[in-house]
Amino acid sequence: MDNIWSDNKYINLCINILLFMMGINFLHYGQLILPIICFLLFVDNKLKFKVNNPITFVVLCLFGISFYAFSYKLGFYSVMGFTCPMAYYIGSNMKHPSEDNIKKIIYLFAIAMGCHVILNSIYEYIVHGHHGFFMSSSHYDFWTKEKISNTSTAINIDILLGCIYYLIFHEKNKVLKIIDLVTFALAMFYLMVIGRRTPVMMLFIVFAVSFAYETIYLGNTSKKLRKAFVSLFAAAIIFVLLVVTIYSLNIFNARDILNEYRIIGKFSKGFINDQRFELYFGSFKLMPQYLWGGQHISTILGEQVHDFWIDIYDYAGIVPCAIMIVYSLIFLRDSIKVSKNDKVNQDFRILLIGVLTCIILQMFLEPVMTGASLFLLASIIIHGLFERLNLNEQ
Repeated sequence: MDNIWSDNKYINLCINILLFMMGINFLHYGQLILPIICFLLFVDNKLKFKVNNPITFVVLCLFGISFYAFSYKLGFYSVMGFTCPMAYYIGSNMKHPSEDNIKKIIYLFAIAMGCHVILNSIYEYIVHGHHGFFMSSSHYDFWTKEKISNTSTAINIDILLGCIYYLIFHEKNKVLKIIDLVTFALAMFYLMVIGRRTPVMMLFIVFAVSFAYETIYLGNTSKKLRKAFVSLFAAAIIFVLLVVTIYSLNIFNARDILNEYRIIGKFSKGFINDQRFELYFGSFKLMPQYLWGGQHISTILGEQVHDFWIDIYDYAGIVPCAIMIVYSLIFLRDSIKVSKNDKVNQDFRILLIGVLTCIILQMFLEPVMTGASLFLLASIIIHGLFERLNLNEQ
């Protein structure tokens, strides 16, 4: 990974290692690695400050300031908003922006965050043993050794999940393909054990969106692609039907055996949780009463609202929420631009479509800001990277 961030190979290597440490949330201080990377880039650029779009940077700075101003009484976490403009600065300062270099950084985040999930699973297996590993409702973080929500763990697989379609159908580097797919398989297995349904749903959506984008928008009518996609989809459907049939008919006493496992109970309820909608509607009713945050909404409802923007609203109020909506619209605009940019390689755009689909979906499904801010920061860095490429190709 030479000359991605700097012409100095040692600085370049150091930044890549730090980004991996951020992705794996080293010692549970992943967010605090960003200032170090920013300092290295600033020094390497001979103390010259530059970002892709000053307006976007100012918007993120305003978010950081307002998020802190309205939530500082809630503890140290309030300063995390300041890392958002840092993430954008990092993404804006790739020394040699190219499709290949950006793909390497996306893979770096994907593998690092996937490894965090695997480390959590290893530690949990040590804590619970074989029997408890499959049945316990308690989950732990590898770094802190403390209990953690399965949502916070599951979000770490999203960037890797967004790469899967590209990896299967377009990645030509066999070593990278094997490393990524093995990491995904191990992490996904653990998420199935802890009963996470959202990654399964997102995997189907990513495949559908990526396939539609490639075949309908880009016009790839390759028989080989269609045959491979249909075969993979049919195999998945057959597998699901087989499992459902065996479970429903209790063949070989499968239902009695499987009901002991927590994962089966979760999936038997379906993919859509009615409680999630109740939280949405409940939060909308309470929002006018608590304009300035303070976590009153989640306290009254008894659970965090599973939505990125309402989570910010609940934590810090209407001002930072409104500012983050502005940034989200900028992110969406730039995502559409790069997906329509004919000067960008089609294969690379297919990779980005998968990753961006996962990022955008996740914002609607989980409290990313307070539940998985590293995912948000990695997303902002990726935004800076593909925006930089988009500007260069114009």
